[in-house]
Amino acid sequence: MATVVLVGGGVIGWQTFSDRPAERVTAVQPGQDPSLEALAAAAVFGGPGKDGIPSIDRPRFVTASQVGFLSDGDPVFGLEHRGEVRAYPQMVLVWHEIVNDTIGGEPLTVTYCPLTGTVIGFTAPSGVQDLAFGTTGKLVNSNLLMYDRQTGSQWPQLTGTALSGPLKGTKLDTVPLVWTTWKQWRTAHPDTEVLSTDTGALRSYGADPYGTYDSYPDRGGYYATGRPIFPVLASSDRLADKHVVIGVRVGTQTLAIDKELVRTAGTVQADIAGTRVQARWDDRLDTARVFQQAGERWEPADFLDAMWFAWYSFHPTTQVRT
Repeated sequence: MATVVLVGGGVIGWQTFSDRPAERVTAVQPGQDPSLEALAAAAVFGGPGKDGIPSIDRPRFVTASQVGFLSDGDPVFGLEHRGEVRAYPQMVLVWHEIVNDTIGGEPLTVTYCPLTGTVIGFTAPSGVQDLAFGTTGKLVNSNLLMYDRQTGSQWPQLTGTALSGPLKGTKLDTVPLVWTTWKQWRTAHPDTEVLSTDTGALRSYGADPYGTYDSYPDRGGYYATGRPIFPVLASSDRLADKHVVIGVRVGTQTLAIDKELVRTAGTVQADIAGTRVQARWDDRLDTARVFQQAGERWEPADFLDAMWFAWYSFHPTTQVRT
């Protein structure tokens, strides 16, 4: 059991000796995360072929007042970046998974994998050409395997690190997005732009082939319970497979925080790789954000919502906060 220390003001911290990996059943080396080679070998076809799930390459946006296709409780992925504010509806991304966008004059790819409940924004790191992405039609640990159209390298969405191709080993820079509802996002950001359903593709926007988010965070179908559909390299019964955790990365070290714990505590703090991090509950958006300390400042950390099974399958050495 973890030892819990009440710090006051709603902050919860854990002593270092509770930072042990969860019990696991794994096909990788004990005490190690899967290698790029192991991940590449574990790729399986997910059904549709390459680009069978079409990326949105020319996204169109509308203002909040022009949105008639979203209900108050519909989940959206909120982005604040380079002075711009945008919402990407889950009902649109579930059919496309990748949006090759431009924010503040900088290429940024917004990605969503419904099978793992992960949404992440990516930019190319310094020294790497701008990249645009498509879907390979394959999955790794039940997670979207992307490819970049410039080099053909392949990238699991959850890690953002190329496992094959000319850019093998390269890690993309991440831009965090938050899960919230349309009502909460537009109330907090009435000037938001919203990704339109005018995508050029014929899709049943508003219908979800996997399940339902009728009133986020309530979930039905695949999203709610059960095992992953596709094989994973490592698994743990410490939490239910579809339980949502906040995954945090600092360097090569990782942490999973039970999202409900952040909701209850208000603030959860931890140390990763010698860096202090804080997960803070955002009451306006009913979601969690994570920050890391940099001197006297707090700056956004590399974090994302994820289903427990997915986070663990890529990071079986993760620390866990429950």
